[in-house]
Amino acid sequence: MKYGFDDFIGDSKEAIDKVAAKANNAVSVSKAYAQRAQLRVKLKEKYYELGRVCYNMHATDADESGNMKKLIKEIKLLEAQLEYAEEASGKPKVCAYCGAKNQADNLYCSRCGERLK
Repeated sequence: MKYGFDDFIGDSKEAIDKVAAKANNAVSVSKAYAQRAQLRVKLKEKYYELGRVCYNMHATDADESGNMKKLIKEIKLLEAQLEYAEEASGKPKVCAYCGAKNQADNLYCSRCGERLK
């Protein structure tokens, strides 16, 4: 059986479709990482703000418990969003050697290079 031009075109289209699917997957993973990073930054800011309010409350004897409750509610919401984002993108693999969190589909640790289980 001859391998003709039509076969070449068909194989080329199939290869391009596979590359496009991989690229789309890579973009989705990148977006998920960016979203999780943004949530972590927001969470850190809220913890900092809660600490500042708590310190000011003790330093000035002012009652800021209402503000603290509001911040705690916002922190719980951000934690839930972060947990959902992490579960949606696959549970991270934790390296047994160095403890680094890695993508669910990684075979090797991104920090130390150890094979992940």
